[in-house]
Amino acid sequence: MKKVLAVVVAVIFVLGLASFGFAAGLEKCEKCHKGEKTVDKMVAKAKIATAADLTKTLREGPKKAMHKPLTDDDLKGAAEALKLK
Repeated sequence: MKKVLAVVVAVIFVLGLASFGFAAGLEKCEKCHKGEKTVDKMVAKAKIATAADLTKTLREGPKKAMHKPLTDDDLKGAAEALKLK
């Protein structure tokens, strides 16, 4: 019984850390991108497959002025959270 409880607690802990990492990577993005305009849906629609594509799209796209405050580390975290190459 103790082993089962330990496994359940470990799984919950790992899932909690994974969700925290995802939230940390997209935290700034999710302030504006909600509903149908969530980041993952927009990335899929634009067929962005790599972190470089994401950076290029945000730095050179039509909404580049809105994304200017995002640092390279922010974009790297978002790319990791979205599991881009």
